Amino acid sequence: MVLVSVRARKLRELIEALDGYRIGRYTSLDKVERLIHELGLKLPYSWEEIRKDVEAILALPRTSPEYKRVEKMDRRASLLTKLNLLLLLGALLLYAFRFWQSSYLVDAAVLVMVVASLVIANVVYYIRAYATVKVSALYAERLPELEKLGFRIKAVIEYLLRQLRRELRVARIDPREYRLKLWLPDYSGIKVVKKPSRFSSKYEVVVERTEKS
Repeated sequence: MVLVSVRARKLRELIEALDGYRIGRYTSLDKVERLIHELGLKLPYSWEEIRKDVEAILALPRTSPEYKRVEKMDRRASLLTKLNLLLLLGALLLYAFRFWQSSYLVDAAVLVMVVASLVIANVVYYIRAYATVKVSALYAERLPELEKLGFRIKAVIEYLLRQLRRELRVARIDPREYRLKLWLPDYSGIKVVKKPSRFSSKYEVVVERTEKS
């Protein structure tokens, strides 16, 4: 197993978070700011400029009337998730109770609660998957704006990829053995080693060993 420096891991985490912002995938802004501070890098653009672009990207779908419907679906999914946790807790308590007083009625109640929990979990999954598809469609409707707002973020990511290549060299790690998972593969200096599949929506990429001029 290759030992990777803490700095390289932080660079990868930062790159993957910024890449997600370009298509509206949210990561805590405070966490990203902390990573930038810890790495002590002088980025091509200030964090204030990047944050402004990120917030503008995240706000893009909210201008559509369809977004309110997506928000309602997400709230319902959250409520169902909480209900599911209560069901699981109730099933565990009943299961514990049967050690003191065994009963077919208790066993039946536990089974019903577990089955209901599985059904709810699947419903939540499909609601959230549908909401994700809808939000992606809303972004697709405003692709020119999305690309424009992501210009500086992309430049910062390419800068960070160059820093990662240098860091891996210092650690004597072959960049081809160090993978990143990205939503977008349009950065210079990377090579796609695995395309999205039914199990993952991201590209697996590696940093090229040498920077192309």
